[in-house]
Amino acid sequence: MWGRAVSRTPTVSLIIPAFDEARTVGNVVRVAVESGLFKEVILVDDGSHDSTGQTFHKTFARLADEAAPATVLPALRLVTHARNLGKALAMRDGLQLATGEVVMFIDADLVGLKAEHLRNMIAPLADESEYRASLGVFASGRLATTLAQKIAPFISGQRACFRSDLADFSAWERVGFGVETALNRYLRERNIKVRVVELEALTHVMKEEKRGVLRGFLARMKMYWEIFCTWLRSRFSSRPRGSK
Repeated sequence: MWGRAVSRTPTVSLIIPAFDEARTVGNVVRVAVESGLFKEVILVDDGSHDSTGQTFHKTFARLADEAAPATVLPALRLVTHARNLGKALAMRDGLQLATGEVVMFIDADLVGLKAEHLRNMIAPLADESEYRASLGVFASGRLATTLAQKIAPFISGQRACFRSDLADFSAWERVGFGVETALNRYLRERNIKVRVVELEALTHVMKEEKRGVLRGFLARMKMYWEIFCTWLRSRFSSRPRGSK
């Protein structure tokens, strides 16, 4: 039997920002729901042109039909953007709906996701732990994605932290794909300890695979540019850019 572990503390809200991820989001949602780790699963469909939102609903409905009568399922929440606003704003809008003590962000294009990966990211935030955040990095997956995160683990989209610790983060509207870099700096400046967790045999679909070589390459360059601009601003900023 699977479903939310009723007695588990802290409670965790899962937030999945997604743009044109109909091919992979169903399996990501299935693993999350069957893990029994989450109070709620929130998908932010960031202006997708495909059936990302519908796939989310259909997957959850199928899992509800398969569940035993006494199973406690996580709450389902879907946010739909009329147009693509970017990853940072998708994360922000998911966070605004979250009610768990801990929020976890994961990408919708993960391949090879297992409940163990999610559990290992939550574990460092258990009671009495010195850590209040975790950052998941690929390990032993595909060479290209694992190597990229070995070089720059700070850009990983897999992370968890206490929701209250993000209350003063206000840089959502200006960072785009640089949101991970901005969040890392925000946590560091507040002396919030982050545990790096290796996610064995996990990878994701690369942009060139989703959109074709040229469009995917251009999308990747846009992502790197936004990350670089966020990093550059943080280097020359005289005050925390994530602060109000």
